[in-house]
Amino acid sequence: MSATESLSEDPVLAMPPPLARRMGLFRFMRTVRDSSIATYPLESYQLEFADRSFLWARAYIVNAPAGVKHVLLDNAANYIKTRVSRRLLEPGLGHGLLTSEGDVWRGHRRVMAPSFDPRSVAGYAPIMTRIAAETLARWDVLPNGSPIDVMEAMMETTLHIIGETMFSAESGDIVDVVARGVERYQLEVRPTLFDLLPLPDWIPSRRSFTHPERIFSEFDAKIDRMLAERTRAGAAERPDLLGRLIAARDEETGGGMSPSEVRDQIITIFMAGHETTSLALTWTWYLLSQHPEAEAKLHSELASVLDGRAPDYPDVAKLRYARIVIDEAMRLYPPAHTLSRQAVAEDEVMGHAIEPGSSVYIVPWLLHRNRKLWENPDKFDPERFSPERAAARDRYAYIPFGAGPRICIGAAFAITEAVLLLATIAQRYRLRLKPGHPVEPQGLITLRPRHGMAMILERRL
Repeated sequence: MSATESLSEDPVLAMPPPLARRMGLFRFMRTVRDSSIATYPLESYQLEFADRSFLWARAYIVNAPAGVKHVLLDNAANYIKTRVSRRLLEPGLGHGLLTSEGDVWRGHRRVMAPSFDPRSVAGYAPIMTRIAAETLARWDVLPNGSPIDVMEAMMETTLHIIGETMFSAESGDIVDVVARGVERYQLEVRPTLFDLLPLPDWIPSRRSFTHPERIFSEFDAKIDRMLAERTRAGAAERPDLLGRLIAARDEETGGGMSPSEVRDQIITIFMAGHETTSLALTWTWYLLSQHPEAEAKLHSELASVLDGRAPDYPDVAKLRYARIVIDEAMRLYPPAHTLSRQAVAEDEVMGHAIEPGSSVYIVPWLLHRNRKLWENPDKFDPERFSPERAAARDRYAYIPFGAGPRICIGAAFAITEAVLLLATIAQRYRLRLKPGHPVEPQGLITLRPRHGMAMILERRL
C-alpha cells in the first residue's frame, strides 16, 4: 500500500497477499529466505493446527490458545529452541537468554531479573524521556515537512536508550557499532535447507563458511576493553546494567557470569531490546498515519494527562489509550513474528501426536490474525484492548512477548519505553507517510518494513 491511496474508514493495511495454496518446497525455500511471513496460505490464518512437514523434517504450526499454552507453559520443559533458531542466532548472540537452555538459562535469568524489575524500569524512565527529547531536538532544526525514515530514527533512539542504561557515559560510540552489526546480521543471516532439515550438527551449513560471527567482531573488541576497564577501576558496582551483570551473583549458587557470558547477554539485550521496541513504534507511526481518528484520540489523551509537559514513569499507567494503540500495533505487526520450539520427547498437542525432534512453530503473525479469535483481524482497532474486551479473550491469543517461563524478560522495559517515546514525540509531531512510499512487512529475524518507513514531519506545537 502507498500513501497515494486515499484513506478510507478502514484502509487496507500492508501485508503479504495470502496464498491460495501451500508452496512447493523449492519456492518455499526461496521465499522463506526473503520473508517467512510470505509463505503462509490463506488457510493458515484460520487453522488451529497445521502439519508443515517436508522431506524427513517433521514440522507443525500451533495456532490456537490452548495449543500455545500447552507448548509454552504446561509442558514447556519438553520444548527447547529449534535447531534452525540456534543455527541462525548463536553465531552472533552466543549463549544469551534467547539461545541458552536448562540450568544455564535458569541461572542467567535469575541473575538478570533484578535489572528488569519495576523499580529498575522506573529508574530508567528519565533516561528514556531525555533521549526522546534529544531526538526531537534533532528534528526541530529541520524545516517543517521534512522527510525522515522513522524506522532509522526509532532504531537510533532506542539504541541510545539501551546503550545508556547499560553503559552510562560509555555508550556513545558503541551505539553505531551495534547498529551496523544488527543491520548486517538481519540482512545476511538467512535460513537454508541445511538449517531446516534434521541433520547432524556436525554437518555445516553453507553459511558456516561465511563466518557470520565476525559481524560483531568490532562490538566484541569494545566489550572486551570495557570489561577490562571496569575490572581495573573496580567499577562493577556502577548502577547501570553492565555493572549489575558484572556484579550479579546467582542467589542459589553464588556464582557470577564469565566475561564471555556477559558479552552474550549484552548483545542479546541490544539486539532483542532495541530492535523490537523500535519496530513496534515504527509500525505504530504507520498505523496512526492511516487512522486519523485514532491519532486524534491519542492527542486528546496526551493533552489531558500531560498538558504539554514531558511524561514520566507514573504517567505510563495513566496513558491508557497510548498503551492500547501500541498493543494493537504489536498485534498486527508483532516484531517477534515467529517462535520455534523442538520437542524433546513424544507429546500430544490438541489431539495431534508430536514426535521427538519435531519442530513446533507458534507464529504470532498468524495467531494475532486468526479469523476464529479476532473480529475483523486485519483492521486496526485499539479498542479491542480495552479492559472489557481484553478480559473476554483468551490470554494466549495475544503473545507479543512470548509466554510461559521464557516470556521476554524485558517486556516491562519495552512497554514503558514505547509509551514514553510515543507520548513525548506525538505531543510535538504528527508523522505522515511519504506519498508513494511502499510499505511491505518483511519477516526476517524480526518483522521489519522492507523499504524502511519514509514519513513527513509535521509540527504540532
